[in-house]
Amino acid sequence: MNNLNTIPADPKLIEAVVLACLEKNPIDFQKVDEDEVERVVAAIKRATTPKGAALKYTVTRKNFLCGCLDFTEKLPEEHLIVGYGFRRGNTTDIERIHHVAGEGRRVAVPDHVRSEIRRHHFHRSDAEVIVFHNHPRTGNGPEWFYTLKSLIQDLPVASTADRSELQHHAFNAVGLFRQFFGQGQVLFYFGESGFVKAFQLPPLLPFLEQLSRLNSQQQRGAKP
Repeated sequence: MNNLNTIPADPKLIEAVVLACLEKNPIDFQKVDEDEVERVVAAIKRATTPKGAALKYTVTRKNFLCGCLDFTEKLPEEHLIVGYGFRRGNTTDIERIHHVAGEGRRVAVPDHVRSEIRRHHFHRSDAEVIVFHNHPRTGNGPEWFYTLKSLIQDLPVASTADRSELQHHAFNAVGLFRQFFGQGQVLFYFGESGFVKAFQLPPLLPFLEQLSRLNSQQQRGAKP
């Protein structure tokens, strides 16, 4: 109970946990092709150049994400792994990969990767981008963090910064149009505690703050 009392009353933390609970359950990797997963891991290792790495044969989204988890699960730093491909039915055929290694608590999105995400997504209606980001479970975090994680069954919790990237790439005019018509999208996934989970909701606090400011301005304007 003392651990619960030490959890900070941070609105961003509360929002991150609530949004994580509202989204889909983690991906079930029981039925993956291990040979395909090994090909993904090998490609990730050579995808650190600005050009990235091309796959000789495409891999499905599920095999790609399982490869991302296998590669990052025991690493002590954050990584960004981006797969470029095309929508096929309910999956994505991945043909190219970018891999960016970060630090213990952060990984930056380089300009060339950000530009390539936009270029690839915009150039065809079925073009799809899969963005994977991990948070290493080092055991060095505050005790309250692990107490909180246990309460939500160790679900991956995307940060406000993660959701801001989602908002930038998936909730622009093209992204919203593609979502409405079931076309290629920029999809975000988060790996933590041995799980991989999609996160699809943008940060709500900036939106609510903007609404509050607009409401205050209207109220001041309505005063006689």
